[in-house]
Order: sequence, then C-alpha cells, then structure tokens
Amino acid sequence: MATVRAFLAVPLPVSLQRSIATLQAELTGALPGIRWTRPDTIHLTLRFFATANTDDLEKIRTSMLSVKLRVESFQVDVLGLGAFPDRRRPRVVWLGLVPEQPLRTLQRACEDELGRVGIPAEPRAFVPHLTIGRFREHGPELTALLAAQAGRSIDRLPVDQLVLFESRLHPGGARHIPLFTVPLKRNDPLND
Repeated sequence: MATVRAFLAVPLPVSLQRSIATLQAELTGALPGIRWTRPDTIHLTLRFFATANTDDLEKIRTSMLSVKLRVESFQVDVLGLGAFPDRRRPRVVWLGLVPEQPLRTLQRACEDELGRVGIPAEPRAFVPHLTIGRFREHGPELTALLAAQAGRSIDRLPVDQLVLFESRLHPGGARHIPLFTVPLKRNDPLND
C-alpha cells in the first residue's frame, strides 16, 4: 500500500506570512548561512506522520472531525525568537507563540483523538513554534540576537482550523497539499 508524508497543522494567514517575510529580510545580515523557510509554507505543526497510508489518512480525518467538536477557536501572539537545539549551536530558528497552554490543549486533543482511532502517540514533547529558518551546519551563537528579539511582537495567529497536509519533497523544497480541512468551533461570546 502506498504511503505519503503528511502532517496535521494550523495554517498561517497571508498577513502573518507577510510579517514573517519582513522579519526574515531584517534578520538576514545577522544570520549568515541561514536558509529561510518560505513564508507561504510555514505552519504550526501539531503532528507529523512520516508514512501514512490511505487507511491512516482516513483515521486522521475522523480524529480531526472529533477535535473540531471539542476545541473552540482562539488566537495566540507570535512573539520573540528561539533556536533548536539551543542558542549556542542553533540548527533551527523559530518564532514563539504565546500563550502556549491553548496550543498544548489543542495538540493534546489531537493526540487523544488519534489514539482513539488507533494511531500511536507522538513520543516527543510538543513545543509550539513556527520554524522560520534552518542552518545546514550549526549557525552562529545567538544569545544576544535572541535576547534583543525576546519581546518583539510579530503578529497574531488565529487558531480556527486544522488542515491535514500531504508533504511532497521536490528539489526546490517541499510542496504542501491540503487534503482535508476542518474549522474549529467558533468562540463567539455574543452568542453564549
């Protein structure tokens, strides 16, 4: 049975993609050797599936329908920079998301529902972030740059839908094809 690379994610609005592109342009001189992630491909990954077959994709779709009934939409601030594995020897540069707790609750709901349909849990801890660039080798020490950018507000991310994407690898970079989208319950205090 054929398999695909796939991931469950929250997509970014165009306005946030533009804000990220502006930040990347500003930081280019401070980060020699970085390969920027194209803003139109940046997303908040909730779960990655290295090999998903047709049955798995249907199970993921079913779990998404359950999550949409459990979780209301919300917004988070895109704030500050960070690095993996650490600021002294960075390989990945990312943007932070605040507050983290609603994102952790959403990701936990996804994991719970995936478990209910028979997909094993992700063993790694969830760290909410948006990857904006990568170094081929370890990049320069970033303590001062990250400290200078710590409180910088980039934009807001509306968390109002889940998208299951297929990721197709190409020489020019990955292409993300939306396979299934579900809206989260609308958080509308006027109708409570």
